[in-house]
Amino acid sequence: MATLSDLGRRLTPLTEPDIDWLHALVSDWQLLADLSFADLVLWAPLRDGSGWVALAQMRPTTGPTTFLDDVVGTCAGLAGRPFVYTAYHEKRICREGDPEWTGGIPVRRESIPVVREGAVIAVIERSTNLSSARTPSRLELTYLKGADDLAQMVAAGTFPYPGQEPALVRSPRVGDGLLRLGRSGRVGYASPNALSAYRRLGLTADLVGAELGPLTTKLCSSGLPADDSLMVTASGRSPRETEIESNGSVVQLRSLPLVVNGMRTGALVLVRDVTELRHRERELMTKDATIREIHHRVKNNLQTVAALLRLRCRTPRKSSSISMTSLSGWRRWPGRSRHRKPRSARWSPGGSACFPAPSPRRSPWC
Repeated sequence: MATLSDLGRRLTPLTEPDIDWLHALVSDWQLLADLSFADLVLWAPLRDGSGWVALAQMRPTTGPTTFLDDVVGTCAGLAGRPFVYTAYHEKRICREGDPEWTGGIPVRRESIPVVREGAVIAVIERSTNLSSARTPSRLELTYLKGADDLAQMVAAGTFPYPGQEPALVRSPRVGDGLLRLGRSGRVGYASPNALSAYRRLGLTADLVGAELGPLTTKLCSSGLPADDSLMVTASGRSPRETEIESNGSVVQLRSLPLVVNGMRTGALVLVRDVTELRHRERELMTKDATIREIHHRVKNNLQTVAALLRLRCRTPRKSSSISMTSLSGWRRWPGRSRHRKPRSARWSPGGSACFPAPSPRRSPWC
């Protein structure tokens, strides 16, 4: 399958900076798909202007999908995607139209222009499966509000955040825990998973209504000067990631400031409890250190044995008293190859090392 870069260079008029911007967007748009409960397809215009080509696709993990097949690399005519055409040329989010029936499933489609440096370079088509529509809960309403804010930021060219590194694979996801902050940094909504993570850090009071920055700093206080980056991240003022450790638990935070129409409206803070993950990583580090220490000690012991054999060979007594069988067995010992590579060796077809037999006149270790 062709990649985004291949399709962009071969079929579209996109430049290299445009493709890099789309890569940054695609690396982080799982967040937008999960908040929207919708599938996302990235469309770019063909070089000859005859239609569109799908560069990337993302399915939500929080709702049913609309596209059962992969659409990356497929082309569509101008008439086949009228909302995409409108969003691209009018530089606005297009939500007009009634739900369409696709394969017996009602689907609502929206188009979001992707803007970079004031110019539209592509369009995101957001398709929502309405087969399981019902009265949304407060969690779902918070998700949808966050998705609308991010969509407006994409259309304004402020998301993904300029100058920021793409999101890591281990970054928190929407389902791990979500906090919605207001302009002042106070928590307006806390998902159950986010609340549970803060309970493990030692929180006993209510999280909603509290200022997240000072509260988080207080929870992980250890008598040392507070880290300014923690306050900035927890307050939602900067797009950063950090980890806090308290009460025997480790929680990962990711802050996403929301700027709509040039004004800061709040922030989304993703929360993930990584206590068990960090515990396993520490165990692996301990095991690796133990194995390295064992190898080091074994190597020292083997060098001591080799030195004693060389001293034995150099004594003025009869050299024939040295057991060549023992020396030969020492050379063929499998563990020795891990610590000292022999100078001459050949590999048998079975994969085992075969060493030349020692000379009867003089041991090669002498």
